[in-house]
Amino acid sequence: MPLLPLYLKKRGRKNCEYNYNWHERFGVNLKNIIDKPIIWIHAVSVGEIRAAARLIGLIEEKYPQYQILVTQMTPTGRATAKSLYPNVILHYIPYDLPHAVINFYKTFKPKIGLIMETEIWPNLIHYADKYQTPLFLINARLSIKSFRGYNRIRFLLKPILNKFSAILSQDQTTRDNFVKLGFTGQGVVVGNTKFDLNVDNEHFILAKELKQTVGNRKVVIFASTRDGEEKLIIKHIKSQNYLIIIVPRHLERFKLVEQLLLEHKIKYIRRSENKPLSADTQVFLGDSMGEMFMYYAMSDLAVMGGSLNNFGGQNLIEPIFLDKPVIIGPSTYNFAKIAQDAVHDRCAIQVEDIAECFVTIEKLIDSGKLESEGSNEEYKQMVLACKTFSKQFQGASQRTLDFISKYI
Repeated sequence: MPLLPLYLKKRGRKNCEYNYNWHERFGVNLKNIIDKPIIWIHAVSVGEIRAAARLIGLIEEKYPQYQILVTQMTPTGRATAKSLYPNVILHYIPYDLPHAVINFYKTFKPKIGLIMETEIWPNLIHYADKYQTPLFLINARLSIKSFRGYNRIRFLLKPILNKFSAILSQDQTTRDNFVKLGFTGQGVVVGNTKFDLNVDNEHFILAKELKQTVGNRKVVIFASTRDGEEKLIIKHIKSQNYLIIIVPRHLERFKLVEQLLLEHKIKYIRRSENKPLSADTQVFLGDSMGEMFMYYAMSDLAVMGGSLNNFGGQNLIEPIFLDKPVIIGPSTYNFAKIAQDAVHDRCAIQVEDIAECFVTIEKLIDSGKLESEGSNEEYKQMVLACKTFSKQFQGASQRTLDFISKYI
């Protein structure tokens, strides 16, 4: 505990938002000014916040007499939630310290708790049981790699896991892995809520306006890039006849990527400058929050960050949902099943490295012709595959709500 303020101060040097709202993180002087009963959803960061969108909408529609509380761990998650959910209470999840967690439950007294994906905090789970808050792990995801790590402490994890009222999994592999870890409670495979997307029309309007300033060039987005990947990308930028969008995963890295662009003498424009793109702009740096759908909408092809270096990949559902063919690198363990299915169904192509990635881009772009009558045939088939891929997996949010409704 004494090291936590030092950690926050260190993070605060890169992102000043870490310097605020410490009382929420440490469970001190918490206040609840809402007199409605609370439904609590914990979504740690941006991906989980977005994945909860449809479910939150369904809960608001079915239970208007309740107030939704959304907790998160990161400032980017908080900013995303603020832009998406104007009617919810936003709060940082308390650190997993007994007094902080106890004060959280005493203050908000949630009727039910929904933990997105794989957030397993012993005190948070233990005191939910003590304060009679039914707790569910929803949209649960446990890859083979994560399972191996958890399996080393299986004897410690088993009693904690079995305090969940139920675990609602994305897929059968996750369900099986939790059983192997010793979970004996209710377990259901409901699918992945990330397929239940609802995109604000404003994103399409902004995308159209920006696309008009690009001219006849096509657009390739490198989405949610991670440490070291931007350097690989920028080294391969030469005289491509398409615009490249780079959107770093974390906002504190925007300046670092801009410095790389300057060092390599790449002509770029930052989104935050709010300037029209010009004919000689090589890179559009996506240094904004909450606009990923806009970036995807103005793109013709998406390359998923986190997959080019060993970070396990990022969410490829969003571009596919918008009918954008996807290129993924060799590292996909965070989204292994979705990546495998997308490659199998020809929504995505997997490459071995950055060099093959750029070769594949050129092959799909076919000298820049992605218009309907002059498109590369493989590209056209991938677009058609995207149109049907997402639909077969949708409905997880409704199935989740149906399951938890008997506890509300």
